[in-house]
Amino acid sequence: MRSYGWRSWTDAGREALIGVAIGIVYSIIESAGRNEFPDTHTLVRNMILVTVTLSIVRLIETMLSWAIEQSRYPTSFRVVIYAFGGWLGYTVGLLVVGAFMGIDKQDVDIHGYHFFYALSVTGSLSVLIGFVIHHNRKRNDRLRAREFAEKELEIARTMQRRLLPPEQIEHDGFRVSARMEPARIVGGDFYDVVPLNDGSFAILIADVSGKGMAASLVMASCKAMIPFLASTGTATEVMTALNERLCAQLEKREFVAMLFARFDPKSGALDVVNAGMPEPLLLHANGATETLAFRGDRLPLGARKSSAYEATPATLGRGERLVAFSDGLPEATNDGAPIGYDRVEAMVKSMTSIDALLEQAKQATIEDDVTVLVVERA
Repeated sequence: MRSYGWRSWTDAGREALIGVAIGIVYSIIESAGRNEFPDTHTLVRNMILVTVTLSIVRLIETMLSWAIEQSRYPTSFRVVIYAFGGWLGYTVGLLVVGAFMGIDKQDVDIHGYHFFYALSVTGSLSVLIGFVIHHNRKRNDRLRAREFAEKELEIARTMQRRLLPPEQIEHDGFRVSARMEPARIVGGDFYDVVPLNDGSFAILIADVSGKGMAASLVMASCKAMIPFLASTGTATEVMTALNERLCAQLEKREFVAMLFARFDPKSGALDVVNAGMPEPLLLHANGATETLAFRGDRLPLGARKSSAYEATPATLGRGERLVAFSDGLPEATNDGAPIGYDRVEAMVKSMTSIDALLEQAKQATIEDDVTVLVVERA
């Protein structure tokens, strides 16, 4: 899109009307100094002069827009273009006026005061009006870009909201509670609970790099692939296959950190694979907490195709809870320092509900998305 000059004939027509308006205003101001209203001849003459002058100034700017964009001193270049275009436009305007209304002698008296006054005013106004029109366009472009960005964020937020399952999911023998608090309008975190054909469930929490529409599209892609992959594969196979596909789809510096668990609600058996997420906590019925340790690679999905993930087995007893969270929780800050994993473990151990945990977290400064997912076996 051209940065300088006209972009369409609509611009030319609109600025011609601006020229007519400026000609009328100038005529009124000039005549007001003599305590009189401008006559028809003066009004028409000045409207023609200003319109022709402005059109030629903008035509030259349009023709030389490529040179302005490549110039090391675009502002100075535009001043010369506006001033020269104003003088040339004034001359052409006089010829047009002369053809229809006759020439006023003082307009062509190069030794007279009126001639130099007219050139000075024309050059100055051309530069002023040229800059005003250009900066008004830049402001409108920024407003349109902001409106477009806001619409994109709204679309991304709606897409994200539709992609997330309910915050409370209950099945025979277990319950999943999850909350996501985006740091901005649209976050990069998501979670999901997917029932599988063998009666088990795929439970995951993830953090997509980036924000906005791009992160939402990656999220949608992951959610679309996981049910198919999880229906036939183990937790390790699911994450390996998902990593290979994301490596092929994502650009550099794009990745998805994900904790994936295959859960059998009858036995409480868990197979958990961690690709770049914080270690989840296992809350035992006696009040003790255990941090799940993982073997194998821990790189996020999409970071390296050869990553070798390994599943960690665990058992969720009745009355026990598995608490998984995104890195936004331990990275929340108090007095500029992260609260850290030890503080998070203490908060999890004493929490009465997931909402109470988040309320406690909000007492710190949260700079990244915070998502917490709790799996509780009845």
